[in-house]
Amino acid sequence: MSMSRAFEVFVRQVRPVLVQHHGEALAEKIEAATRVEYERVRPQVPDIGGLANVFQPVMIANGWIVALYRGMAGQGLAALDAARACQEALDIWFRKAPAWLLRGIGRALLSPPARWFFERQAGRSQKRRYAEDFVWSLESGPGGELSMIFEECAVNKWYETQGVPELAPFCNFADVTYSRLMGMGIDASETIGQGCDRCALRYKRGRPTAIPSNLEAIVRAEP
Repeated sequence: MSMSRAFEVFVRQVRPVLVQHHGEALAEKIEAATRVEYERVRPQVPDIGGLANVFQPVMIANGWIVALYRGMAGQGLAALDAARACQEALDIWFRKAPAWLLRGIGRALLSPPARWFFERQAGRSQKRRYAEDFVWSLESGPGGELSMIFEECAVNKWYETQGVPELAPFCNFADVTYSRLMGMGIDASETIGQGCDRCALRYKRGRPTAIPSNLEAIVRAEP
C-alpha cells in the first residue's frame, strides 16, 4: 500500500471519531486542513532504513499524526484532543479483527523467532546509521518479561523537529491500545516523552495492560 493510500485509510478511520467529539462541520474543516498539512509533512518524514527497519511504518504514521494535530490546532484544539482521536480510531480499527486473530498475533510477537528478529533489529539500531532513528536494545526480565529499551526515540526526535513537543507525552498510546487487544501485558509507563531518560516497553503475557498516568485522559478503562 502506498503512503498516500495508507493516509486515506487513516483519514477515513479518524473522521467518525472527529464527528463524534466535535460535530460534522468542524470535522470537515479538520479533515481539509489535515490534508493540506500532510502534503507539507510527507516529504519530511525521516527515512530510518526503509523496509529493513521494522519501525519505519511508525514514522510514517507519526507523519499522519502531526498533520492531524496541526489541522486540529488550527481549529483551537489541543494535542490531547488529537491523541484521543488517534487512540480511539486505532482501537476501533483493531477491534474489526477477530479477537482470536489479535491474540494469536500477540503470542507470535513474543515468541522466540520474533525475539531473534527483534534482537537483530536492535543490534542494527546500535550502529546509528540514521541520526533520526531509534536506538534500542532488548532485555529479559522476571517471569518471562521482555523489554524494548530505547536510549533514543525517533518519535520524540520527530516531534521536536516538527515543533510539536506537546504531542510527546502521548507517544505511547498505540502500544497500550494494541497490547490490550493482543494480550501482551505491556507496561509503557516509562517514556522519554514524559521526561524519563529512556523509553521502556515491558511486555509480559498473562498480566493486564496497565494504563499509564499520561494516557488516563484518552484511554478508557476496560469494562
